[in-house]
Amino acid sequence: MINEPVGPQIRIRDFREGLGLSVAALVERIAEQGVEVHPDTIRNVELGHKKASRPLMTAWSKALGLTPLNVWQPDREAVSA
Repeated sequence: MINEPVGPQIRIRDFREGLGLSVAALVERIAEQGVEVHPDTIRNVELGHKKASRPLMTAWSKALGLTPLNVWQPDREAVSA
């Protein structure tokens, strides 16, 4: 089993914004995947202040039509640079 990301990785915030989705719309899509999440959690993960759990990242990527291995979370230092 491969535990490393494969293929091009997409920054989750950029992809969400590229789709024209608000944080609220993303929260709804994630809920459809069976995971409840607060909008502030989405913002904190996108900004690199917090890491998302594996179940959240899986639901998040599916909500965006991606596979979990093609999504990455930025490091806090990378966001503030």
